[in-house]
Amino acid sequence: FDWQAHDSYFVVAHLHYVLIGGMVFPLFAAMYYWIPTVSKRTLSEKLGRWVFALMFIGFNLAFFPMHITGMAGMPRRVYTYAESLGWGPLNLLSTVGAFVLASGVLLFLIDLARNFRPTGAADTGNVWNAGTLEWVPNSVYALRSIPAVNGREPLWERPTLCEEIEAGHWYLPDAPTGRRETIVTHPVDARPQYILQLPGPAWSSFIAALGTAAFFLLLTVKLVVPALAGGIVAIAAIWRWAWTTDPGATHPPADIGGGIRLPVYASGPVSHAWWATVVLLLVMGSMFLSAVFAYLFLWTVSPEYWPAADALPGLGMPALAAALFVASVPCAQYASKRLDRKRASRIAIVAGLVTLLAAFALALRAHGALSPAESGYGAAVYALLSLLGFYVAATATMQLYTLARSWYGLLDAARRVTFDNTRLMWLYTAAQGLLTLALLHGYPRLA
Repeated sequence: FDWQAHDSYFVVAHLHYVLIGGMVFPLFAAMYYWIPTVSKRTLSEKLGRWVFALMFIGFNLAFFPMHITGMAGMPRRVYTYAESLGWGPLNLLSTVGAFVLASGVLLFLIDLARNFRPTGAADTGNVWNAGTLEWVPNSVYALRSIPAVNGREPLWERPTLCEEIEAGHWYLPDAPTGRRETIVTHPVDARPQYILQLPGPAWSSFIAALGTAAFFLLLTVKLVVPALAGGIVAIAAIWRWAWTTDPGATHPPADIGGGIRLPVYASGPVSHAWWATVVLLLVMGSMFLSAVFAYLFLWTVSPEYWPAADALPGLGMPALAAALFVASVPCAQYASKRLDRKRASRIAIVAGLVTLLAAFALALRAHGALSPAESGYGAAVYALLSLLGFYVAATATMQLYTLARSWYGLLDAARRVTFDNTRLMWLYTAAQGLLTLALLHGYPRLA
């Protein structure tokens, strides 16, 4: 039975019953529910009944017989079977079921295309009489005003809420700065903190998306040079787009309604960008810990790959690299306190850039005699160094961007969100550099 349950068509049937029943069918149900919020029209109920019948019957017709063929010994990963085995009728039934299932999906796609065709039909509104805010009537500007809610179903708790929102009776009914805006609130009690000025429409973000997609997709077919070109285009477009995302306090504190006045700019831990960077650093830290785990796991399972203590690189170069990583930290702190003094802050940023790059170069040079293809140990070492190098390159790019902002007069003690985010990345990279050096040069000597 163990073989039948793990390497036969029994497991194929079981797997698809779990995946399709647990994920695919709910996904189609969710699309039927949510499509009216996008197209402003419901999908056809008549066609929907046919879609359900075809998909449900086709699914069971396709995969239920596989339980039987699996229990009868039909193995996976074999493209054909002898007729004498007697599995032909059940396999034919599964094939017919697959076509029935596919016809249901095709009918859904036809209905979906039909639903999104341009028409002059009116918005169907809250067709399900739902109680949540996504069913509030909206236009290209989203909500006319931003309501305060105290429950999970505000449309049920306050039946006139939609009309009040559309009439502008709630918060931020206008645009005080003349830009796209929204309200940033406290994550715990939803207390309004400041007005966030959002970037407007631009080609740069679209080009950045195309360049990013080109970079990753071209790498999948090993077109390295075109992929690098796509990456460069993406970085340039991201720079151009990001240039508009830190406008500074362009307007005095504004009245958002209800007697509440909010600033139109915030930096530090109040800023959403600061927390976004912190979350990014947590992701980066998890990637680093994964590489550390792989390095230590190799030592536990293949200690023969580990070099003897006398074969390890000397400590002089790693010590100098560590000193440079440490030296980059006061550069960041000094620049943070001297943003109003343009020349001093720029010198500190350049000094931090140089020390980080030099520290990584020395860390890499210390293992110059080791090849990543030489052994598992070499691969683990270069995985850690490559990850560190990627973070150093990203930090250097952010430092150069921050320097450009300073050069154009877009950085000072008040308008500092760009620098604060760069500083977080800067300090994290220096810390990871020190931990990487300690792991690569200290742990093997202790082990």
